[in-house]
Amino acid sequence: MKTLSLFTLTVILAIGLNARENPFEMMNTFEEETGKMIEMNENPVTPEDMQEAQYIREMQQKMSDVNKNKVNDAVNKIVPTIKENKPVQKTYSKQEVDSLLQKTKKQTEQKTKEIVKKELANTKPAEPEQIVYVKPRPDITDDDTLVAKTLLPFLKIEFSDNKLIIHTDYKVSKKFSIIKENKLIIDYKAKVNFNTKKDDLDSKNFKRITVGNHKSEGYFRVALELIDKPSNYNVSYKDDLITISKLN
Repeated sequence: MKTLSLFTLTVILAIGLNARENPFEMMNTFEEETGKMIEMNENPVTPEDMQEAQYIREMQQKMSDVNKNKVNDAVNKIVPTIKENKPVQKTYSKQEVDSLLQKTKKQTEQKTKEIVKKELANTKPAEPEQIVYVKPRPDITDDDTLVAKTLLPFLKIEFSDNKLIIHTDYKVSKKFSIIKENKLIIDYKAKVNFNTKKDDLDSKNFKRITVGNHKSEGYFRVALELIDKPSNYNVSYKDDLITISKLN
């Protein structure tokens, strides 16, 4: 009987340790070991042995319940903390939404104004066309009234129905005609930068004038579209002026 009690105590300790490692698992170690013990013991099981086995089973159950309660307590403490740390999605009132929309609208308008301002700063203003009426020059024998136009800062023309005068400080480098197109072409030596300029002329014998930029080649070109063939016009040079007159 002493041998049996010592062995039984060893089994209780082993069961207790195993229950701490896994408190949720019901242990059948005692039943298994008790069966082995009965098989090894030649003496029949006494009522004391059965009572002792019952006591051990109850102790095992109590230890398992205690460990379950500890685990449940720990879970109950952790779950509220997890819920508290969960981020809460912010909601906005109608007034807050309207305020955000108004702020975004103002920022968009400000950016648009800045873009327009930059574009205007990078865009060169168009030079106003100047049209004036001048008195007839002393060297003009007819009674035609000349109309003056400033096409570019360095180029001005005067024209009537029968004459057209070109004013510029640059020297002529070449003059030729395009008979099929009724054009008179005059090139001037210059390295100036400008956009192509076209102007319709209110004249009976001069249709249109075009000034083109050829800065890379070192000249700009004046193309004068005529109503008649170029051979029916006279071109003369005097005091850096070019005068084109319609022949009778």
